Amino acid sequence: MISRRALSGLLMTLVGPASVASNTLALSHCQGSCANVDLPALGYDTFCRSFFDIAASGKLRAVATGSDIRREMRSLLRGRRLYRPSGDEIRILWRGTADGFSVVKVEFDLECGVPVRGCLGIPDGAFKGLILLGHGMASTPERCFDDADKDYMNAIGKQLCQDGYVVWCPYIVQIGNQESQNNIAAMLASHGVSAHNVSCASIDAGEIVCRKLTGASGLNVGVYGVSSGAFLALHLEAATGRMRPTVVSGYMRDEKKFLMSSVISKNLGIELAAYIHFANSRAKYASAELAYLLCPCPLFVEIGSRDGANAIELGREEKFAEMRSVYALSGHPHSIDMAIFDGVHEASGLRARPWLSEHLASPAYQATSRLKNAIAL
Repeated sequence: MISRRALSGLLMTLVGPASVASNTLALSHCQGSCANVDLPALGYDTFCRSFFDIAASGKLRAVATGSDIRREMRSLLRGRRLYRPSGDEIRILWRGTADGFSVVKVEFDLECGVPVRGCLGIPDGAFKGLILLGHGMASTPERCFDDADKDYMNAIGKQLCQDGYVVWCPYIVQIGNQESQNNIAAMLASHGVSAHNVSCASIDAGEIVCRKLTGASGLNVGVYGVSSGAFLALHLEAATGRMRPTVVSGYMRDEKKFLMSSVISKNLGIELAAYIHFANSRAKYASAELAYLLCPCPLFVEIGSRDGANAIELGREEKFAEMRSVYALSGHPHSIDMAIFDGVHEASGLRARPWLSEHLASPAYQATSRLKNAIAL
């Protein structure tokens, strides 16, 4: 795990020595509410609030010159292109060592004026490839690389690093709940900046971050999204058509059934990540319409057997059958698969990690990853 001393150094870097009560800091027990622990300790609450200062100073710009976005996805991402990292500057905030890998925390700006923070996990040995990891609500990149006290991400970043992959995990902007995402998204939208584009662009920027910090080029790239990060992974691949092997963890259901279920009715008044961006067709998280854009992108879905938000009665099997039918009709029936593991709403990796390894090492990667190495540095 990432050492207490290293995490203490991270806190010193982000919030300054006056805020440190002792010379150690560990990721404390989160009990499903990790944001309550991580965000103030790691400075993400201040980071998110700084967006409003950036806007007030006139630094937000409706500029996007990154990867082309397919016409069908432009209303979702509010533009024709993803936001691209601005210039060559990547600010290193912290470095730490772990079990068989190291972690570098960095910050850089997108061309729209929004800053991005994230962690790059770097294996000690040879690299097998690069995984772009999208975390879900109320988690942080740091926790994805530390198994001292796991949240629902189950330190999947660490597992992938120990498999030999460089792993990029940016902070998906929120302050631990859906309300904060809505507020930040609304403020950015008032300046012509799409929060959904920011999130997808932050994940997609991992190839640039990896090359800048490791010097590695030509790595095969996979995508792994968990919970709310799952639909970011789906939308990123559907929008760009890069066809990178993609794992979707903790998302496969019929949204209408979900919104009429007891998961919602018993939690009235509690912010849930259930109504995310329903405008501009954003409710089409995983369905036949999206499958037509994804196919033949290799796609693996993993769902916990006791995941109440993705249960059978909420249409899990029907929605997956819709997507599988699209792949079959397109002549790629073996490019999509789903595994139900013994667990709750969480990342597993039990079958997904070997699946990623197989697909990233396959000669077919060259044929399906259309834009591999297309990013010019």
